[in-house]
Amino acid sequence: MFKFSEDSNYLMPVHFGGYPGKPQAAAYHDVISIMVSYETNSEMLAAFIPEPFQTAQPILTIQYSMCRRVDWMAGSGYNLITVGVPAAHVQGRERIEGLYVLVIWENRTAPILAGREQSGMPKIFADIEDHHQLGDRLLTNASYEGWTFLRMDFRRAKQMSSDELSRLNQRAGTVNAFGWRYIPNIGRPGAALSHATLFPQEFVYTAAWQGEGQIHWEALGPEQYAGYAPITQALSRLPIKAYRDCMMTQGSLVLRNDLSRQLP
Repeated sequence: MFKFSEDSNYLMPVHFGGYPGKPQAAAYHDVISIMVSYETNSEMLAAFIPEPFQTAQPILTIQYSMCRRVDWMAGSGYNLITVGVPAAHVQGRERIEGLYVLVIWENRTAPILAGREQSGMPKIFADIEDHHQLGDRLLTNASYEGWTFLRMDFRRAKQMSSDELSRLNQRAGTVNAFGWRYIPNIGRPGAALSHATLFPQEFVYTAAWQGEGQIHWEALGPEQYAGYAPITQALSRLPIKAYRDCMMTQGSLVLRNDLSRQLP
């Protein structure tokens, strides 16, 4: 008969066994990212941020990443789009600066399930195109069953010097991603599990370009994106007041599963 081991970690379905010890850091050896940030309405954005998180400025950051040579996927890869808000988790005397993640779209099942269950990251599925590059212009889009809800357009302007790249690695090399792990009750309202999470990530940038970017949201209806249409509708309602930081990066990434933890 199957029995749980207190020294192992499990993902559903659990009865095929777990793996011993703490979760391990996960290396992503080849990552190309495009990041576009813009200022939006502070009151509308605050409606998505639960306590005890605090936002310093009403900035929405959308980051596309094409991840390849992922160790835990046996060298395979996937694409993702992260939507987040600069925030701080404040509890008593502890203050942690980071990015509160509103949603992550990914185009492979395995990273969605692991990230949701282990780290509380709000991951859902979408078809995400590898970016197309025409000279210094890069484009990608995300869709569901043929219905496009997000288009990204970025134009490279200036490649960072070695000194600028060094400062970028010092300033932005570590990102504290915040999530909210929520498991609903079965057969009745309420939560069986509900708490904030911390999921540190470490980047090493080998090249970076500053530039100009644009985001185009399309609000899908329930007949187009069953269950998740309200996400596209809510994000499309946020006004784009002014674009801020826009850049493209190349490098590697380590997901610090070993340092992730529940927050009070």
